[in-house]
Amino acid sequence: MRQLRILDEAFEDTAAAAEWYDHCGGKELGDRFLRVFYSYLPEILKDAEIHRPVYRQFRRILIKPFPYAVYFRIQQDWVIVTLVWHTARNPVVLKELLEGRIQ
Repeated sequence: MRQLRILDEAFEDTAAAAEWYDHCGGKELGDRFLRVFYSYLPEILKDAEIHRPVYRQFRRILIKPFPYAVYFRIQQDWVIVTLVWHTARNPVVLKELLEGRIQ
């Protein structure tokens, strides 16, 4: 059975996004973002393979209704959440971050 691992950097990405939503939309919006993020984790673990690779071994799921994507990879018996990324950001930086977070 696979297990889920979330990189510390992905937790930091998530906290930064929630903090931004707290600042711009009020505490409820930041909390909602966190609830939505955490609600997607069981789906990522259960159905990791149905999401095709989008860059090298990294797969992606969009966390609607927010404009964020969760990037993850499958490594042996692990599904590793690597990056939480605002989809409007520069894709060149995205690839650099993904490459830097391979452990």
